[in-house]
Amino acid sequence: MLTMDVPRVVLTHFAEQPLGRVCHQLADALKVETQAFSQLKREGCPCLVEFDNQSAAELSRARELRQQQPERKIIWLVPRLNIPVLKLALSLQVTQVFALPLSPADAVELKLLLNDGFQAPGHSLRPTHEKLRSVLENIEQRFEQSLSLQKLAQEAGISDSRLCHLFRQHLGLKFSLYLVCRRLEAAPEALQDEGLNIASVAYKLGFSTPSHFCRAFKAHYGITPTEFKQGSSQGKHSHAFHRYLQCRNPDYLPLES
Repeated sequence: MLTMDVPRVVLTHFAEQPLGRVCHQLADALKVETQAFSQLKREGCPCLVEFDNQSAAELSRARELRQQQPERKIIWLVPRLNIPVLKLALSLQVTQVFALPLSPADAVELKLLLNDGFQAPGHSLRPTHEKLRSVLENIEQRFEQSLSLQKLAQEAGISDSRLCHLFRQHLGLKFSLYLVCRRLEAAPEALQDEGLNIASVAYKLGFSTPSHFCRAFKAHYGITPTEFKQGSSQGKHSHAFHRYLQCRNPDYLPLES
């Protein structure tokens, strides 16, 4: 049973009703009060913002909340964790971002974040969205270089296994596949450079061999690099490449039926 010393938090929701599972998951560590976003009160206790469809309108209203209450601890609970949302949250100094539904590990992390007295042996608090965002930014700046999960995890101050889990859980892709897709995203422009042959493009983008580049390009673009350079129309993107593009841009829509 909760005591009077248990921290109180407000869960504000855009949907008609909040997700009952979230309240249930936090009930052993926090006193959760639900308020519709349109009726949210201005007060000092931490606020969990539960997004419904993560639309531009909801993100705009969440931005306004931060601007109106700059000192309040605000945490986002979103249906889909993607790069633009991570960047927006960081720019607004949102305390943390979690993907819905909350995994058991994320529920524990959220309770540790909001209740200093909560005991969770073997679990240390990790600022998930900042760690993942820093790794994604690192890939963005250095994808043409030799990168490894181990190296990026070490630089972000997170374990290899945790980083691997974050990619799978929040982006729906393995780290290695995300890195390949980032390199492939830059491939069409590089292939249009008349001064570069296919082998040069492969090494420029960070692939270990031209054959690896050609196989990956064919697998995810549906045509070979040679066919692309010869002006063939683009083939059908792979499911994984679609998923990658959705992580990069939530408004991305496949061109193929």
